[in-house]
Amino acid sequence: MKVRLLVRWAIVQSLLLLCSTAAQGRSAPLAPSSPGRGIWHTHSNANLIQGLAVEGDYVWAATSGGVVLWDRTDGSYVKYTNLDGLADNDVRAVAVDEAGHKWFCTWEGGLHELDGGTLKTYTTADGLASNSLFAIAIDEMGNLWLGTNHGVSKYDGSQWTSYTTSDGLANNVVRAIVIDGMGHLWFGTYNGVSEFDGTTWTTYTTADGLAGDRMYSAAVDGAGHLWFGTLGNGVSEFDGSTWTNYDTADGLADPGVLGIAVDHAGHLWFGTHGGGVSRFDGTTWTTFSEAQGLAAKDVHAVAVDEAGQLLFGTWGGGVSEFDGGAGWTTYATPDELGGNQVMDITIDQAGHVWCATWGDGVGRFDGSTWTIYTEDEGLVDDAVYDIVFDDSGTAWIATLRGVSRFDGSTWTNYTTADGLSHREVSAIAIDGAGHVWFATWGGGVIEFDGSTWTTYTTADGLGNDNVPAVLVDEAGDLWFATYGGGVSRFDGTSWSTYTSDDGLADNTVNCVAQDEAGHLWFGTRSAGVSEFDGSTWITYDANGGLAGNHVRDIATDEAGNLWFATYNHGVSRFDGSTWTTYNSADGLADDRVRSVAIDADSHGWFGTESGLSEYIPSQASVFLPLVTQAR
Repeated sequence: MKVRLLVRWAIVQSLLLLCSTAAQGRSAPLAPSSPGRGIWHTHSNANLIQGLAVEGDYVWAATSGGVVLWDRTDGSYVKYTNLDGLADNDVRAVAVDEAGHKWFCTWEGGLHELDGGTLKTYTTADGLASNSLFAIAIDEMGNLWLGTNHGVSKYDGSQWTSYTTSDGLANNVVRAIVIDGMGHLWFGTYNGVSEFDGTTWTTYTTADGLAGDRMYSAAVDGAGHLWFGTLGNGVSEFDGSTWTNYDTADGLADPGVLGIAVDHAGHLWFGTHGGGVSRFDGTTWTTFSEAQGLAAKDVHAVAVDEAGQLLFGTWGGGVSEFDGGAGWTTYATPDELGGNQVMDITIDQAGHVWCATWGDGVGRFDGSTWTIYTEDEGLVDDAVYDIVFDDSGTAWIATLRGVSRFDGSTWTNYTTADGLSHREVSAIAIDGAGHVWFATWGGGVIEFDGSTWTTYTTADGLGNDNVPAVLVDEAGDLWFATYGGGVSRFDGTSWSTYTSDDGLADNTVNCVAQDEAGHLWFGTRSAGVSEFDGSTWITYDANGGLAGNHVRDIATDEAGNLWFATYNHGVSRFDGSTWTTYNSADGLADDRVRSVAIDADSHGWFGTESGLSEYIPSQASVFLPLVTQAR
């Protein structure tokens, strides 16, 4: 008991120190801003599990919203995000080595090592093949093997060695790694499986008998057989000479196999993409889903602890533990946001913040509590692009498969079966007459007056049928940002299109906004932002103070400032003369920013690829400039 308490104390102390110890050779972990500078808060969902590692009574969960350490003895947990030192909240895999060091693989921030109280970060600058990591394995010598989107990296504690297709790897996107009893490395890639014995590379594809070439998971059983899970073609077993494939016809719950583990009895456990968990004892298949006690049916990770307990990392339900009999225990954080890819932010008349997430529905925040709306509640699709409110306070929600209307109690859905001419709706605007305008991806623009649907395409004068954004200006004219066709204006009768020939910075336009002076602002994909006063065009780009040239969203605040969400470079504010930039070094959850909104209390809300960032300014200074450059 004394030893266990000492281990627990050491783990807790290392986590406490994580908040205050600088990473070697990197920026120090962030803490709440000093007085007068305001405070950053990250809202993220840590129940979206992508990887698991067991350390005694503790479970480390790699999630798309940070890292969570669960103490299974009492159900307590500690959650860590970018504000505690993580370079990226999107953590894809986690491992614990024999020395007790924890390793976190992130999607954009490289590799983290937690050694006692020190959090170290390794990136391409140190020798890592890529800062985008998917998988990790540790061999008997203690070497780390890392699967990235640019090949494999080996780290022996001092030296880095990388392998790519030029060395013999089947494909540079490596999603899974397993080490067999002979010490051979097996890499599941996007083009089959590669075996590496330290000298020679051997690749297996569908031509050799593999079920599919796009790998997602791997494991080795007690007999030395290799098991590989594919994205949609089931699972393949390799005994060293023969491939045997299993799919739904054999008893597998779903052909997308995202996680594999072998229990103490030698049974195989497969986490599937939407079908729950399947167990295979060599003869019989058994499926476990929500009806049996699993927290969610989408299972991305599977692990087995020393006692033989099964642990399943689910997408949306947290971690489920199964004792092999009838006992299920779920570990889930009382999470905030539905999903961590925030496509749009809208503030309603009551000051509530609404977030459109990609694949995880809509989240509403009233200042203390989050309410999540998904397909289970009535939303037409969980992949959400945009949310707007009409004068009655009813929400109109643009999704991948149509539009949902929500009045606070009742859902009404519009799809192609109801008159919508194209199902993928990217943005919505409502004009002065109450007509709803739907910008679509590939189907032009659709007007709905409550009973009649009217579609406008390039044949009518629209610049391009791929329309990311729509705005109704002060005069009542419609402005449509198009993908490759510039910007189109419609006054109800005539169409006008503006392109780079007229002064627009780029013909691929992501967003449009209007300032207090009535000027139009257009955020482009690669050339910054263009301001149009009705006759003159002015372009602002990264050379003049804008954080980055890929602008995803624009918002205005009550002081008349313009806010620009840039992709990979954070957020920029422009007061007409001075530029101010906020990025991950300041406290932003992720520099890949998709959306921005400023509420009535001057709180900044920034939707990123790794959660929602809220900036609460101090009373002494509202958005005190952190990085500025004069116009």
